[in-house]
Amino acid sequence: MAAALEQGIDLRLRDRESGGSWVSAMLERADETVGASGCHIEIHAQSPLAAAMIAEVADAEPTGRIRLADAVVTLTLTGSEVDWSVVRIMWRAAKSLWTVIPYDDGSGFDIDLDELSFT
Repeated sequence: MAAALEQGIDLRLRDRESGGSWVSAMLERADETVGASGCHIEIHAQSPLAAAMIAEVADAEPTGRIRLADAVVTLTLTGSEVDWSVVRIMWRAAKSLWTVIPYDDGSGFDIDLDELSFT
C-alpha cells in the first residue's frame, strides 16, 4: 500500500482475511467502483500448504532454488479489466521484500512480469 501511494496510486484494501500462516486481501484503486478491477493477493508462509504448493512444481524449476522456498505469494487478477499498474506494484513490492521465483499456471517458470507489456 505504501509503495503504491509513493507512486501516486491510492489503493483500497478490502476483504482482508488471515489465519495462522496466511493472509489474503483484495487490492484495488480507491477511485474506482468496488470490484471493477483489482488484484487479490494471498501469502502462505512456513505452512504445510506452502510446502505442498512448492513441492508440486519443484521438479519443473530449472535452478533448484525453489526447493529452498518457504512461502508462496499468489496474485489473482480480478474484475472486468486488468489494472496492470496495481499488478506491477504488487510484483515489485514482493520482489523488494523477498527473493522471488515467478511462476504462472500457464507459462510455468518461463515468466517474468518485468517482460510483460503493461498498458
